[in-house]
Amino acid sequence: MITCLPRLMAAHLLFVTGKGGTGKTTIAMALARAAAAQGRRVALVEVDNQRPSLTEHFGQAPAYHPVNVGPNLWIGNVTWDEALEEWLGRVVPVPRMTKLILGNRMVRLFLEVTPGSREVVTFARLQQLTEAYDLVVVDMPASGHAVSFFRVFTRASSLFSAGPVRHSLDDALRLLAAPTTHLVFASLPEEMVVNETIETWQRLREGIPSLSMPLVVLNQGLIPTLSPGESVLLERLARLEPGPGADGRRRAELLRAGRWEAQREQATGEAMERLGQFTTMELLVAPLMGAGGGAADRIRRMEALLVRSGALLPGRPGAAA
Repeated sequence: MITCLPRLMAAHLLFVTGKGGTGKTTIAMALARAAAAQGRRVALVEVDNQRPSLTEHFGQAPAYHPVNVGPNLWIGNVTWDEALEEWLGRVVPVPRMTKLILGNRMVRLFLEVTPGSREVVTFARLQQLTEAYDLVVVDMPASGHAVSFFRVFTRASSLFSAGPVRHSLDDALRLLAAPTTHLVFASLPEEMVVNETIETWQRLREGIPSLSMPLVVLNQGLIPTLSPGESVLLERLARLEPGPGADGRRRAELLRAGRWEAQREQATGEAMERLGQFTTMELLVAPLMGAGGGAADRIRRMEALLVRSGALLPGRPGAAA
């Protein structure tokens, strides 16, 4: 059992990040669906995505004001223009002044290029959403961008001693340090991806030590089951001539499949060892989901894996399976 999963399901703010292609969007959707199935009101959001990934999965585009796509589940897209207008409306509570600021090309350009402005404004919107929903799941950009996003708050806080920006930074740091805020990693049993996962974890631990990062989902992994002797035998068999005819071809295909599986098991074992050695995160191995049934089925299978691994029953937070 993954002991942190009930805590994740009880969170108010979940970030999911990882190198591109690791399945972070699938994991974010599975977490959101699992929480919604327990009766929590969940907003699943992307961050200023010009081509939202959620559109394909839900049949409608996520909006700045999240749209309902099922029982207890809403999807949104925190776009820069709308977030900036809303943030300015709170900082300068005079509509005419807000319009003048947004309409001034130079002021607008300054706001767009000022380091940290996008992160501050975006996070202010995420904080608003946590007040309107039981859980907000954020499908973050790739891990390199995620590091920049989070570290802005500690770096920029030294530049502002007072004022609305400092107030927003303090709010963001408090929310990041809250026990109900967590970051989940998506990874793969591949050396480059595992190294980036470890590096991202270490950089964030140094930059924001208060941020909870309890779980990494090792996607497309295979728990090692072959003994060393069986692996050696498989390698030897794979080097033999397959023989003539259809039987020989089938034997060759089976051996290739077995050899690939053995290599994947080895890679998974090495990834598990490295992640355990260099991070303090719990590890959930998500097996190959396959292509059958398409993306929707893969999300459902990931959701089922999360439920089983966390000993949760839909509709009963924290219940034993």
